[in-house]
Amino acid sequence: GKAGVDFREAAVLIGVEPDGRVVLIERAPGGGVYGGQMALPGGAREPGESLEACALREWREELGLQPSHQPTSDPVPLTEVHVVPSRFIVRPHLAFVALAETLDFDPVEVGRVHRLRLADLMLDAPLTSQRVRVGGEHWLAMTAPGFSLPGVPFIWGATAMMLSELRSILLSQKE
Repeated sequence: GKAGVDFREAAVLIGVEPDGRVVLIERAPGGGVYGGQMALPGGAREPGESLEACALREWREELGLQPSHQPTSDPVPLTEVHVVPSRFIVRPHLAFVALAETLDFDPVEVGRVHRLRLADLMLDAPLTSQRVRVGGEHWLAMTAPGFSLPGVPFIWGATAMMLSELRSILLSQKE
């Protein structure tokens, strides 16, 4: 599909904190098709907005940050992910960020905030498959690949794909 024709555009921010953690959100329960699922802060692009500006705006809104809050590095775009169920093309952006330990997140969209240690993402053991529920009101159970990490609900779908790219980048830096 084509962006703007068959698919809407969206962007997320993978914000890496100084201590090597990434903030993930657990979508609010009952929040439609993706309610209760793990996600990166982000959302739909508004008319006239760049994908980078979208990623930053949504990151601030969902985490309860001031409109002036900025990453500590310029965001770098990663590979886009086509999310067929919601008909979105999502562009992840990677940046270093500084965040307070406690965040005043938007409870309409965010059920909980989790911090994922990149060191845990780098291990081989977290790559697994689990049964998940998909589809909101009319759900179905299926087995999906993803990450099973300490202290964080199972991460699968588009979020797992984006984190998998980050994992590959980090592993290539170790070589």
